[in-house]
Amino acid sequence: MKSSKKLWLFIALLLVGITNINAQTKRENLSDEQKEKIEKNIEEYTTSLRLTAIQKPEFETITRKYAKQMKAVRDSGGGKFKKYRKLKSIRKNKDKEMKQLLHPEQFKTYLEKQEERKQQMSARWSKR
Repeated sequence: MKSSKKLWLFIALLLVGITNINAQTKRENLSDEQKEKIEKNIEEYTTSLRLTAIQKPEFETITRKYAKQMKAVRDSGGGKFKKYRKLKSIRKNKDKEMKQLLHPEQFKTYLEKQEERKQQMSARWSKR
């Protein structure tokens, strides 16, 4: 009797774990549209920052890593302010990595491009 209860408990916990892993994986996976947008942004940055052959793969890795983290936060539950704080923290960490990767002039250009994007997003939100 005890062993059958343990077996059912184990199965229930296993199913809950699998469900959570599956939901997390779906949140972290980027859609084709998002992947396309990231590729476009990477190419745009490669040109405007004049990334070297050594910098480009690392830039792509950092960009994709943080895009997945941001998507997970956007898709998660919780309030807007909580999400905003998490996204801001993610951007801060991304900027830290980019600062280590890029030369000072490139990083300055990177920050300027980020500010441009921020203003474009604000303009789009104000039109809604």
